[in-house]
Amino acid sequence: MNKLILLAVLAGLAWWYFDYSHRLTETQIRAAYEADTDALRRFDADSLCARMDDDFSAEQTSRQGDHTTQLHYDKPGLCAELRKSVDAMQRLSAATGGRFALDIQQEVKAIELSTDRKHATVQTVSTIRLGDMTLARDRTTEHLIRRNGHILSTGGESRTWAYTPQ
Repeated sequence: MNKLILLAVLAGLAWWYFDYSHRLTETQIRAAYEADTDALRRFDADSLCARMDDDFSAEQTSRQGDHTTQLHYDKPGLCAELRKSVDAMQRLSAATGGRFALDIQQEVKAIELSTDRKHATVQTVSTIRLGDMTLARDRTTEHLIRRNGHILSTGGESRTWAYTPQ
C-alpha cells in the first residue's frame, strides 16, 4: 500500500514538473508584465533579467529623428543595458527628490497561446514619459515560455521611437 501511495505522489510530481508547471495562461502573462513594470518603477534590473531565459535573443530597431539603429541582444548584453538604464533613471529620480520619476505605461495588445499552452507570443505597446514630455514609445513582440512555474522570455523583436524633448 505504501508503494502505491508513493507511486501516486511521484506521478503527481512528475505531471506537475513536466506538464502543468510549463503551461501558460493569459492571467499569468498579464501578471508577469505588471511585475516587470513594478520592478522598473522600483529600479530593480535584476528582477527583469531573471525573467529572461538563458537562450534569450532579441532584435531592436530604434529610431530617433532620421537616425535608425538596429541592435541584437543576448541575455548578458540586454541585462547590462537594463542595469545602465535603470541606474540612470534612479540617479535622475534621486537628484530631483523623486519629483521627476519616469511614467512608464505598458499595454498588452495581444496574447497568442500555443495549443499546448507552453509557448506564447505577446504584443505590447509601451510609452515612457518624464513629466509631460514623451521620451519614447515602443512596440514589442515577445516570445514566452513557462519553466518550473516561472514565466521566461526567450526573446523577440522591438521597434522603439525615441523623441528629443523640445
